[in-house]
Amino acid sequence: MLAVVPLDGSSDTAHTAAGSIRIQLEHLRASGHRAGTVVFMDPVGAQDSGARAVYRHDPDPMFQTAFALVGTTMFGRAVASIFMGLHPPRVPTRMFGTFEEALAWIRETTIR
Repeated sequence: MLAVVPLDGSSDTAHTAAGSIRIQLEHLRASGHRAGTVVFMDPVGAQDSGARAVYRHDPDPMFQTAFALVGTTMFGRAVASIFMGLHPPRVPTRMFGTFEEALAWIRETTIR
């Protein structure tokens, strides 16, 4: 499992999203492992449509098995809901209220 923990109040753009996906894939490809990613949404202050397009198209399902979005604040859950609702990504993605729920789903999804 990988975890993405944005800086508090960060803005997620096409540039930052591409960097995040690139770092994840470089790590996974170098290790030869597949993994799910838990993304903590609450620190995100803003996310633009360019970031959502990157997350929709750029993940590699051969290495990135799923994205579990964890949000406990109203804003964090709203950002995640917008992302998933407008244009669902090609990698399974779900929203969770706790890390424990997200981790259980990642384990289940990755084992399949």
